[in-house]
Amino acid sequence: MFDIANLSLGIIILLLRVTVVFLLYFFLWQVLRAVSRELRAGSAPAAVQASPYGQLVVASSGQTGVPVGKSFPLAPVTTIGRGTDNDVALNDTFLSSLHARLELQGGEWLLEDVNSTNGTFLNGFEVRDTTTVNTGDIIRIGRIELKMVN
Repeated sequence: MFDIANLSLGIIILLLRVTVVFLLYFFLWQVLRAVSRELRAGSAPAAVQASPYGQLVVASSGQTGVPVGKSFPLAPVTTIGRGTDNDVALNDTFLSSLHARLELQGGEWLLEDVNSTNGTFLNGFEVRDTTTVNTGDIIRIGRIELKMVN
């Protein structure tokens, strides 16, 4: 004989299965939408605010993953290092937490190594004392080379 209770229970189970499958696909669709949105937003170059003091541009990044061409605006006193509290924070294990300091004094830039472990180099020469930096000079800290640009 025909059992209405079994039929209605079967329909309810079928509807629940279809609902679960629908929710699963809806969730996956939302995840893919969010990931693609983040990838599109992440691929656009970040606008760097122009600084009246100039900027440091990554000329060579070694194997650090810092994109070549990335620029960092300069302040009258600019600190460079691995620590996130620096004005120019770079992810390189060869850098000290506070590695070097650039300071504008009397219209010229002065570069100072701040007792870093691996040293700071200007145009291939190690910086032992406070040294003048000119436009176009290359500052190497760790495995990263930064070019001074006005």
